[in-house]
Amino acid sequence: MNDSISQKDRLRQELKVQLPVPIDSKKYLIGNIAFIDILLMIPFFLLSLLIGLIFFNLGILNLYTMIVLGLPVIGAFLAITTKHPIRRELAFWKYYLLWNYQYRKRNKEFFIEKGALKMTSDTDTRAKIGIKNVFANCYETTDKYFVKVYEVGSLNTSLMDLEEEREVYNAFKGFMTTLNFINEIQFEQIASPISLEQHLMKIEKRNLRESNPVKVLLNQGYVKSLNDNIQKSRELITRKRYVIFREKIGSNREKSLNEISTKGQMLKSKLENVTFAYTTLQVTELKNDDLIKLMFVCVDYDNAVSVGDEIIKRASDKADFSIGEVTAKNLIETLQKNLTEKVN
Repeated sequence: MNDSISQKDRLRQELKVQLPVPIDSKKYLIGNIAFIDILLMIPFFLLSLLIGLIFFNLGILNLYTMIVLGLPVIGAFLAITTKHPIRRELAFWKYYLLWNYQYRKRNKEFFIEKGALKMTSDTDTRAKIGIKNVFANCYETTDKYFVKVYEVGSLNTSLMDLEEEREVYNAFKGFMTTLNFINEIQFEQIASPISLEQHLMKIEKRNLRESNPVKVLLNQGYVKSLNDNIQKSRELITRKRYVIFREKIGSNREKSLNEISTKGQMLKSKLENVTFAYTTLQVTELKNDDLIKLMFVCVDYDNAVSVGDEIIKRASDKADFSIGEVTAKNLIETLQKNLTEKVN
């Protein structure tokens, strides 16, 4: 398991992809001709036979018309038995006909634009998922709603006895019956990449105060190991629980914001006041940056894991283009060199 994870990480760093080994489950009769290929050719054979009977009744069946009748069968045979030059496990017809049809059916479009993203229903990913903007600690949707998201802590009922577990359910039942807008609430459990941001900040602060160069190198190696092997690993996740509700945006946006904020404070206080045997629930309102992270995790989990906290910077990037760190350093060095040569 560890070898497979390290191999995936190595391929990801080298910008390579390991394709799964194709398994051909077809039963072959002779050479490249399989039983399924014969079944696929039967309709073309029957079509040629039907046309031949029509030609025979019309009295025009001869050597030349028989050659024409054989063309559908021959064409189907070549299309079925001919393999793709690269993906040899795929037949010619399956790649060029079936896959192309499925590709067009997906209806995916890609756009390249310079400068700040223009919010339109055709070119912006946020419009496809219904999010227009992140504003005042809320999602602003395209159908004119403000959406609040609260992260709620969890309880491990498997370690409780029957009495404690019954108390938990009764307390939650009381919360459900006392909240007047309970029908507008949505409960979600989302798998998110683990965040070691606070721990890494403590290590970096400790490293700044460290005078021993050996310990500095050890701390730097420890931070690098956390970032490469844990922080950006897709296999290591945490499950977070969210409470979500919305408010219609009327003619007065300020009023709608006040109403959803009031509901949010009411929801938070009621959840925090739900007391169990020896603990209470922790409720945290997601701010603008947290909402952006959550949106990226739900839309594109792999890139959200690899980019990490740079999501916030990329989401607010207003430059005409964005480049990586190494490319940026090389570009800066080249520009400085050209500037120095021109000055000299």
